[in-house]
Parts: sequence; C-alpha cells; structure tokens
Amino acid sequence: MTLLQLQYFITVVETGNFTHAARQAYTSQPTISRQIQMLEEELGYSLFNRNSKPLRLTEPGQILYEGMKEAISRINDTLEKARIVSEGKEGVLSISFQSGYFSEYMFFSTINKLRETSPALQIRSNKLFSWDQIKGLKNESIDVAVGLEFPHWNELGFTVRKLKKVETLIVMSTNHRLAKKETLEYNDLCGETFFLTAPNGYQVDKIFKHRFCLDDVHQVEVSSSENAYFKVLSDNGLTISNPYDPVLLDSPHYHAVKFDSEYADSYVCVTNPDNTNPAIQLFLDLIQTDCESGK
Repeated sequence: MTLLQLQYFITVVETGNFTHAARQAYTSQPTISRQIQMLEEELGYSLFNRNSKPLRLTEPGQILYEGMKEAISRINDTLEKARIVSEGKEGVLSISFQSGYFSEYMFFSTINKLRETSPALQIRSNKLFSWDQIKGLKNESIDVAVGLEFPHWNELGFTVRKLKKVETLIVMSTNHRLAKKETLEYNDLCGETFFLTAPNGYQVDKIFKHRFCLDDVHQVEVSSSENAYFKVLSDNGLTISNPYDPVLLDSPHYHAVKFDSEYADSYVCVTNPDNTNPAIQLFLDLIQTDCESGK
C-alpha cells in the first residue's frame, strides 16, 4: 500500500469516476484503475461496487475512505508544516541591533515585511553593545547582529554582509559658532573638541584620513551617545552621528551638518556561519533586497 494509491482512491471517491479522477491527478485512466486494483488486491476486498451507476463504495471502502481522508489530511498538514519550518517561515529569529548607531530605524520596515510574509515566525529583537552581540552570536542566542562595520566581526570568524553606507553628520549645539554653516571644511574644525562613544565609537582620524592635521582637534572618549550629546550642550563641543539618530530629528537643541569625507561608515549584517537557523536566510534576502532598492 502506498500513499499515492490512497490519494488516487480518495480522488476517485470525490470525483465519482475514474476518468475524472485521472484528469484531476494529471495521469491516465488506466493508471488510476491499475493502482486501485493493486490496492484492493493487497487489502483483500473490493473498494467499489463497479456494477452501480454512479460508482459507489462498498461498506469497507466507505470505512477506509473516511479514515484515510483524515489521515492523509494530517499527513499533508505535517508535510506543509515541515516545509515551512525548513524555509524558516516558522520558529524563532533573534535580531540584535548595535547600541548607539540607530540601524533599527533603517531596518524596521524589513522586519515588518518579514512578519507579513511569515506570520508564524516569532521575531525577537533587542539592542546590545557589540561585546554582547559577539557573545550572543557565539552561543546562538542571537541569529543576526546589525551594526557598523568594524574589523572585529571578521577577525572573530563571523560572516559579514555589507548593507548600506551612511552619511556622516557633525553634531553641535545650536549656539555653537559653526551652527550657522550648512557645509563644513576641515579647517572649520580646528581647535574643536569631539566627544566620542567608547569603545567602538566613530573615530575622527578615520573621517579626516590624513587630510587635516589632528594636532588641534581634541578627542574625548565618553561612555554613551547620551553622554556625548550632553557634553555637546554643556561644553559646547562636537560629536559625530548619522541621519537615523532620533535625537536629531526636529530637535531645537542640536544642529547637524553633513560632512563629505573619504571615509563613510557602513551598516553590516553579521551572522555565525555555524548557525543553521533557516529563518536567517529569509531575513538576509529581504534586507538585501530593501538595501538594493534604496528603501
């Protein structure tokens, strides 16, 4: 007895004759007839009263039909569920965004799209510093980490995919001497103090890249972007951010100027190559499509 024979049997019952069943099953009428005959020979009893018109089930045939229809329905449901899980459309996907860099504001639309296309998939997200992201990727409590491109991702053996470059903004108080400027030159920054987050924050020397003498630019390390913004206001200094920083949106306290430099930060998507969660690829495909389309 095969699953195909049982499926042919159910199709014959529900269509009412062998010809219609063959058409629905995309096969020939002799094939259907032969498979049903083989099934009856194995069972040892007839399934149909072939002398009746229309075709009728025998009593044991009726019992077999009712039981196998339910059983095959469960089999099909199970096969479909297994397929969905294998494609990552069901299960759990954990996404971590790097603290301080606001990449989540770029990629929330991707997460929402993933929720729409895979409603059975549980998506968990959080914000962590990079050292906690590293731990999570290693122990697979995090499936995907999104943040800025830093050398340590590759050095630790993770798979790194570049997503999108981000503009560099120099941020100051609206009372700062440069706040009336719409563009900045390197010489405008001479004598200024930059407050930068640690330990993986932006570095002024990367942005200036030998085009400006850094002797007269002061770099002060602070523990968080919140502290950097506080120092910008209290000490009338500068910090560096990007257009996705919610602090800057419609804020009356800060003025941000786009700074064209040879260096530009890139957001990256980081995964552990040993993590076999199939939902990872679903997210990667969507996020890559959104980045390429400029969304």
